[in-house]
Amino acid sequence: MNNPIYNFEIKAFYCLVELTINDVLVFSHYEENGSIWVDWPINQYILDSGIQSFEVKVLPYKEHDTLFEKAQLEIGIHAISESGSERIEVLEKKEINIPNKAELPFFIQKGPFTATVPYKNTGWKASVDLKKEDEKKLLAEILQWKSKLLNVYTSSDIKEYNVIYGEREKEFATAYYTEYQENTPEVFHSKFKNLTALPKDLYQLVLYADGKLASVKLPTELPGFTFDPKVKDENGLGISLILFFHRKKEGAPLEVIR
Repeated sequence: MNNPIYNFEIKAFYCLVELTINDVLVFSHYEENGSIWVDWPINQYILDSGIQSFEVKVLPYKEHDTLFEKAQLEIGIHAISESGSERIEVLEKKEINIPNKAELPFFIQKGPFTATVPYKNTGWKASVDLKKEDEKKLLAEILQWKSKLLNVYTSSDIKEYNVIYGEREKEFATAYYTEYQENTPEVFHSKFKNLTALPKDLYQLVLYADGKLASVKLPTELPGFTFDPKVKDENGLGISLILFFHRKKEGAPLEVIR
């Protein structure tokens, strides 16, 4: 197959779900609405061909200590050609047996899969192992990005936006077989001027990719920062930024890579 696009299928009932690809949290479902069914594209987390890994974590609803008896999970992986004319089942979709649900605080299903892609993204392959760094200093460095990014969005600074996200978006373009183009001011909604940051003590430090990636996380969001509207009403507009940082070499500042 030429230019495959890999998708992870999740069908779940009466539970919360987190999906990790190659030790990076890429998808979460924290809404207590009964069911979810998604095909989630994962090419940006596949740096090159070879053995990859996945982990699906099933969690109970927030006010419960264990899983519901009627919690269910189906997973699968497939690749479709860029044109959409071909499809290959990489991991046949099937229901996962979850034994003794009422006794489990969570359940994890994980395993390997093979991906064959025509590109090689550098990503975080040679990045610094952040597990070896002082956690308080690392957290403080990431939190500095909160005000930096808030300023970019409230001032519609497209030049700085392209500097911050340039490397990430170039690798996204490679992973999805498109040509990279710098963003234009249209990426900024007019209501972004009224954004405000959440208190820093709400965030906790999280590490991924065996310590090569770091971010901060709210309990019910993917890693990154959430900015709320200054006035919370039906006209307000907030934004959640999914962010993973890496350090290219010892002593270098953190940069956005995903």
